[in-house]
Amino acid sequence: MERVRRFIHCEIPMSEGLTGKRSTVVIFDTGLAMHPDFSGRVVSFRDFVHDQTAAYDDNGHGTHLAGIIGGSGEASGGRYMGVAPDINYVICKVLDHFGNGQIETVLRAVDWVIKNRQNYQINLLNISIGMLPKVDNRDQLEFVHALQHLWDLGIFIVAAAGNNGPGVSTVTVPGTIPELLTVGSIDDEDSVLSGGMRSGYSGRGPTKSCITKPEVLAPGTQLISTSHRKSGYTAKSGTSMATAVVTGGMAVLSDAYELPPKELKLLLYSKLKRVRGRTDWGNFDFKSLLS
Repeated sequence: MERVRRFIHCEIPMSEGLTGKRSTVVIFDTGLAMHPDFSGRVVSFRDFVHDQTAAYDDNGHGTHLAGIIGGSGEASGGRYMGVAPDINYVICKVLDHFGNGQIETVLRAVDWVIKNRQNYQINLLNISIGMLPKVDNRDQLEFVHALQHLWDLGIFIVAAAGNNGPGVSTVTVPGTIPELLTVGSIDDEDSVLSGGMRSGYSGRGPTKSCITKPEVLAPGTQLISTSHRKSGYTAKSGTSMATAVVTGGMAVLSDAYELPPKELKLLLYSKLKRVRGRTDWGNFDFKSLLS
């Protein structure tokens, strides 16, 4: 996370006291291990897979994302601090220990968020789940409509572009949903980082509806963040990680701008710096966003 924080210029919002303190972020993923970097900020944990009450993560993916979004860096002396270290977390475990899930499980989580969004003042959702093309169209539509409803209720949703690139139209659902902010990896072709990922892994647009996706790029390769084992840290790669960077960034921006999702997304568009060679996509960078 040191590299990432430098890349997106986290020192700029930090110097102004913008640390995500006004945001509660819900994460749909594999759960959360109670790492020191989340101490006192997990306001709710809901297990929609096994119905356990105590927080846990039997895969590690969700814990890693949570650290990127808002880990305090306590266990590393600040070295692996996340983007928005003062957020609160609501964790919805919707994926099993293999990282797989069912549409019905995610829909139950969406319903729970709708009913509890005001109690926990939820304003952001990170969803790094990619739906396989073979999934029934009716299930896809139900999933899409549920997330669109959350957006309409005022929850800003950040979704992953998926790791099926580099071909065209390889962004996965829910990253194809027009309203949502879809994130790809800016460093997916970096052979030095690689992280065991295929060069150009980040999903690319346009969507089948000819909508430009993803709208923003962030670092996603070999990010060091919180591990679900022994309160340590580990490196992971993928558009899931890039998505978490942007979710943390949106929490920081929510400290600076009180705007509904649509207006916040338009503000983002107006300020994003374009990426050479990828002219349709912007680079998430606080130097541009807070200038």
